[in-house]
Amino acid sequence: AFSNDAAANNWNQITARGEADGNPAGGPQNNWAFTYGGDYTITADVVNCIIKAINVANTNPVGLNIAQNTVVGSIITGGNLLPVTITAGKSLTLNGNNAVAANHGFNAPADNYTGLGNITLGGVNAELIIQSATPANITLAG
Repeated sequence: AFSNDAAANNWNQITARGEADGNPAGGPQNNWAFTYGGDYTITADVVNCIIKAINVANTNPVGLNIAQNTVVGSIITGGNLLPVTITAGKSLTLNGNNAVAANHGFNAPADNYTGLGNITLGGVNAELIIQSATPANITLAG
């Protein structure tokens, strides 16, 4: 789902608590959840990628660039926020899926975007789409 190379230590395995453990791993594929492994920018650059959940954990993420239409279930955090830039003509859809159970290293319940930082619409027709899994309101606050 991402072109960022595992050899550059962009992706890490996770502990049972859902934190990056420093051991390099391959990047997430379509329909995977992942824990952000470091202090850098990653780019979602595969067409129509679905990310079940992103765990920002205990890193200081620089950002997530949306270079192709991408769907994310939840973005959770251990205190830090993930800034997102959406490229012109592309979209980020927050679909609110109940993405990940705790037995996968972390729990990402439906409609949880506590790890979502600033959102930058990077040009003409860049879109943020919110499709809640439940009829409840979703609040995006700064």
